[in-house]
Amino acid sequence: MLTELFKTKERVRIISYILYHKSLTVNQVSNETGITKGLVSRYLKYVHGVGLFTKTKNIYQPIDCAHTRAIKLLFNLNKININSLDIDWTTGIGIFGSWAQGTNTYESDLDLWVKVDAYPAEYQLARLQRDISAMAGVEVNMLVLTPEKMKSIKMADQPFYNSLLRTSIVLKGGSIE
Repeated sequence: MLTELFKTKERVRIISYILYHKSLTVNQVSNETGITKGLVSRYLKYVHGVGLFTKTKNIYQPIDCAHTRAIKLLFNLNKININSLDIDWTTGIGIFGSWAQGTNTYESDLDLWVKVDAYPAEYQLARLQRDISAMAGVEVNMLVLTPEKMKSIKMADQPFYNSLLRTSIVLKGGSIE
């Protein structure tokens, strides 16, 4: 299935568009991606046939399943070129929330955690937020994690703390703990 999904640049462009929308038509995908209706139609029939999308009349919808979430997660991670960023002032950086779980849509913001020994200068945070937002094409919400902040979250909001540990993805550096 993977080789067929990503066989051509056009197929990659189509799937990177269709996974992030709740419902769409062949015409909509063709207009937004600039790919011919015939190619879009054949590809949508393929993803429907392998069980990644449902079809009702002429409307296709992605199915929320392990495969679609994993594919979306790969696209999410591919958007963030962490090695191009000046983040030497951090001890770790990662994502959490819908972007880390592959459940985001084109309307979703990106939740980013930044682990530091001491609270950094505002310009460093602003630059990081701006750069990642430009890469991802979405708004970025940052959670700055100093040792004190981690203790505070652990004490005040154990469910959030556990979720952060369980579902976040480390992009660079050390883990949250």
